[in-house]
Amino acid sequence: MLTKFRVIGAGVWGLAFSDYLLNLGHSVEIFRRDISLGADSIQKLGLKKVSSDHIKSLETLNDQKNNDEINIIAVSSKGFSDVLDNYENYFSRLTEVVSLTKGIDHQSGMLFSDLVFDRFTNMQRYGLVSGPSFAKDLCEGKKIIVSMASLDEDLCKAMVDVTKSAHFQMTPTKYIYQIEIAGIIKNIAAIMCGMADEYTDKGVHANKIIKKACEETWELALKLREHLPPNQYQEFCDNLNHDRDTIISSPGYIGDMILTCKQNQSRNYQFGRLIADHEISIEDAKNSIGTVEGYDCCQTLAENSKQCVDGLTTLLYKILKSKSTEREGLLKEFLQV
Repeated sequence: MLTKFRVIGAGVWGLAFSDYLLNLGHSVEIFRRDISLGADSIQKLGLKKVSSDHIKSLETLNDQKNNDEINIIAVSSKGFSDVLDNYENYFSRLTEVVSLTKGIDHQSGMLFSDLVFDRFTNMQRYGLVSGPSFAKDLCEGKKIIVSMASLDEDLCKAMVDVTKSAHFQMTPTKYIYQIEIAGIIKNIAAIMCGMADEYTDKGVHANKIIKKACEETWELALKLREHLPPNQYQEFCDNLNHDRDTIISSPGYIGDMILTCKQNQSRNYQFGRLIADHEISIEDAKNSIGTVEGYDCCQTLAENSKQCVDGLTTLLYKILKSKSTEREGLLKEFLQV
């Protein structure tokens, strides 16, 4: 079934996903601040269908009418709340939204799904697409399986059905908190893996770090339900533990962690390799790479969220705040090497 999509705030991943949807025959409008689409962007990503005809200025979003499009947010985690703030008039008319963006609001410390429902009483359904993939891989038609996470089964089914192809597939899951948090912690873990690979032989400690990341994700998701009455919380934990293996093995959980932690394409991994050098400052490393989601999320979890648990997040926060000569010792103590 051919569907209308609006991709909002598209960076490289948003452009790649838009191109994929266009290849399937869907109608796509792309709203972004930079309406220019030079040959470099097309060539770098390998875009086949996206052209300047599909792109509109993000500044016109509030003026757009709603005609049953599927709206997809595709901004950086830092830009997520800004998009909601600046285009409140538009989002206040929607009943559902799907996000390619995962993370935590750096002002409130809220997960994005909670932020959307808290801000917009009209919003009934929220979905998150997450899994092991790079934008260029999608454009090149490589085999990709991701998670489509939502509490709404109908939204999951709709997205799975209209995006399926021979090389791309979404697997539905109702455990959206676990997928959201995994998308945060995997970036923190990737920084640690980058550092570890510089201090020791490449890949020696990656699996240990990934295992710790999975455990930390699980603990954080449980903390989000601690406010429930004791009997309801116990029932929630029992149900969650029953599905534990399925949840952890999903593409948006362990799959995304493995890709991000073991691939040099990951900016978080690159950042970790840079700060392993005690002669490089944290700020210089950040400036050389640009946005480092793991750095930003670590700061927010440690300073502006009640959800932080002792683990990789706490360790990375200590490393970021320590003297450059202390970084190696802190990580090696954790790894017990």
